[in-house]
Amino acid sequence: MNSFGRIFRISIFGESHGESVGIVIDGCPAGLSLSIDDFLPDLERRKGGTQKGTTPRQEEDLPIFKSGIFNSRTTGAPITILFENKNTRSGDYEKQRAVPRPGHADFVARKKAGGFEDYRGSGHFSGRLTVALVAAGVIAKKLLNYTSPPTPLQGSGIKSEAGYNTSSAREWKTLSEFAKENRKNSTEAEDKLWQEVRNRKINGFKFRRQHPIAGFIPDFVCLEQKLIVEVDGDYHNRDEQKKYDELRTQWLKENNYRLIRFTNEQIIQKMPWVLEEIGKNLLSESNPASPSERELEGEVAAGIKVNATILEIGGEKDLEKGLQKAIDNKDSIGGIIECRVNGLPAGLGEPFFDSVESVLSHIVFAIPAVRGIEFGTGFAAAKMFGSQHNDAIETREGKTRTNHAGGIVGGLTNGNEMVFRIAIKPTSSTPKEQNTLNWETGKAETVSVKGRHDLCIALRVPVILEAVTAIVLTDLLLLEQQIKRILS
Repeated sequence: MNSFGRIFRISIFGESHGESVGIVIDGCPAGLSLSIDDFLPDLERRKGGTQKGTTPRQEEDLPIFKSGIFNSRTTGAPITILFENKNTRSGDYEKQRAVPRPGHADFVARKKAGGFEDYRGSGHFSGRLTVALVAAGVIAKKLLNYTSPPTPLQGSGIKSEAGYNTSSAREWKTLSEFAKENRKNSTEAEDKLWQEVRNRKINGFKFRRQHPIAGFIPDFVCLEQKLIVEVDGDYHNRDEQKKYDELRTQWLKENNYRLIRFTNEQIIQKMPWVLEEIGKNLLSESNPASPSERELEGEVAAGIKVNATILEIGGEKDLEKGLQKAIDNKDSIGGIIECRVNGLPAGLGEPFFDSVESVLSHIVFAIPAVRGIEFGTGFAAAKMFGSQHNDAIETREGKTRTNHAGGIVGGLTNGNEMVFRIAIKPTSSTPKEQNTLNWETGKAETVSVKGRHDLCIALRVPVILEAVTAIVLTDLLLLEQQIKRILS
C-alpha cells in the first residue's frame, strides 16, 4: 500500500493538486535535532524550475511539522510533515479527463478506483509526492551519523593505549569541534606553515589543518598522500609525551600513514628547507594508494554517507548533449543514476526475502519513472567467468581487491562501498503526438500532452534516490540495534 519499513516506517499521503502532500515517519529515535534548515538543501535539489530540462512548476516546499518534534528535537512519537500545493493548474487536466495519457497511470488508476480517483496532475501517482520521500530521507541521513560502523578512519571501536580509535561518528564530531578551538590557539610557527601549505601550494596537494583522524588531531594532514606534518613544541621532549608520540607513530604506520616532524624553530628559521622536505615526502614512491574521494573529504569518519549522481542522459555521458537531443526532437528523454554508499558495516540485511538488494529494489521502484536496477557489475556479470567476478578478500575487515558485488554478498553488506545504478525512463508527458483511447467515444485518437512537465525527470532523481536508500539503511541499522532509540 502506501507504507514501507519495519522499525523506521514511513507512510506517504496526498495528491499532486490536492491541498498538500506529506509523510508520517514512525520509529524515529527520540532526541534527534531537527529544524527547517536541515531540510532545505535536499528539498532545493529536488525542485523543478531551477535547472535546464525540469518543469517550470515551482512550489515553496517548506516543511510543516505537525507532530513528533518538540523544542527542535524528535520526541520518539510519529513525525508528520506536510508540504502545501500552491502552484497548481488543474484546468490543464480537466480537458484531458476523457483521454488517458500514454505512459501515465490515468488508465490503470481509473480501473483501480472506478473513476473516483483524483486525476489532476496524476493525483496520488504523481512524482510530486517524492518531496515527502526526500523529507524522510533528510531525517534518515541524519540518523546515519549516529551509527558506529568500523571504517578505515574510525578504527575498530576499541580504545588503544594511545586512545586513537573512536567508537562512533558522534565522537568524531566532538573531535572536530575540539579541533576548531585548537585552531584559535595556534602557535606562530603553525600559522606560518599554514600560509605556505594551504590552497594546494605544495605540488598541488591539499592539506587540512587540525583535521581529526581516528582519536587524535594532527597539526596538518594531506589525506590524499596520507602524510601528517606535526609541529613540535618543547613539551614533546618530556618522557611521558615521547611515549605517547611513539604509540601514535606506531598506530599511523599500521594504518599506512606517514609522519614528519618539525620544531617551531625550524619552521620560523628554515622555512625553505621545511617546505622542501614536505615536498619530497609528498612525492615519495613509498606513498600508499590514495584513499577514495569520500575518504579524502573526511566523510567516512562522519558516519555512513549516501551519494547519487547522474551517469548519463539519453545514452550520453555529456549531460548537456543528452538534453539537447531531447530539445532538438521536441521530446522527453531518460537517464541513468548511480548511488554509492560509504561507511557501511558488514552484515546488514537478511538472507532471501529481506536481502539488501531486495529491500532497496522494493523502495527504489516506488520512485516514479524507475525502469531498472543493477548492483555492482550488474548485467555485465552475465558475461564474466566466476574467477573474474569474485572479489578477493584482503583484510580481516572484509576489504576486497575488486568490488564486482557492489558491496553486497549473500544479501548482506560486506563492508565495502555499496554501488548500484537505476534506469529512469523518459518523462511520459511529451508534446509529441501519440495514439490513445478516448474513454467517452471508445475510439482511438491522437493526443499531445500540454502543461508544465520535465524534459528529463532523471535530473531530479539523485536526491530522491539518496533519500530512499538512507531510509532503507536506517531501518536495517535500527533492526541491528546499531542506532539507539534515544539519542543523547
